[in-house]
Amino acid sequence: MEGAQYPVQAGTALEYNVAARANTDFITDPGIAILLSIITCGIYGLYILYKLVQRRDEHFQRMSAVVDSSIAQLRAKAQGREDAIAAELYQLEQIRMKMATMAAERGAVIWLLICIFTSIVGYAILYYLLMQDYVEHDAVEAQFFTLMSSALVKLGLAGQAGQAVPTVPKREFVTFLLLTIITCGIYGFYWMYVMIKDFNEHFMAQVPWEDFLLQALR
Repeated sequence: MEGAQYPVQAGTALEYNVAARANTDFITDPGIAILLSIITCGIYGLYILYKLVQRRDEHFQRMSAVVDSSIAQLRAKAQGREDAIAAELYQLEQIRMKMATMAAERGAVIWLLICIFTSIVGYAILYYLLMQDYVEHDAVEAQFFTLMSSALVKLGLAGQAGQAVPTVPKREFVTFLLLTIITCGIYGFYWMYVMIKDFNEHFMAQVPWEDFLLQALR
């Protein structure tokens, strides 16, 4: 029928969303990024700023989709045995809603323009938001992987339950801001370095967990 919409199977959706990390989870060398920013008198730094927001938006949206498709596949595997993982399913649904809320875009272009026209004020506000976003996202994501692991063990789809640990450190925003102001922006380069490094490590740390889910739910 012309214009008909056909649902994507949960397993296929999960594979697609996991594979999409190659495009969404932008990773770059923080040292090279700082060096190029200095050489280009800050122009490359604007590109990095744009990518920091873009990868935040794309990663959060992708992980929301991973959570959706993982839960759908888990429910499909648990047909007739839902009671065994009722506690996990309840908490997973709460996480699904949180992830969907956090997936709202910050907007890379909008924040790039704000930072161009407001200088350090825009940078400070954006860095604060990104730091807060990732700490919250990281904690929810760790809870998701832990709950999924527990449910998979109860269904006999995994050998041993694992405990996911948040990887994004809680940085003191006020300290970073004051040092950036006192050093007339020089400390800001280290701040950018940290923003790149912390989230690079977040992306890499979750790769084994995503692969584990994909393997267990196939």
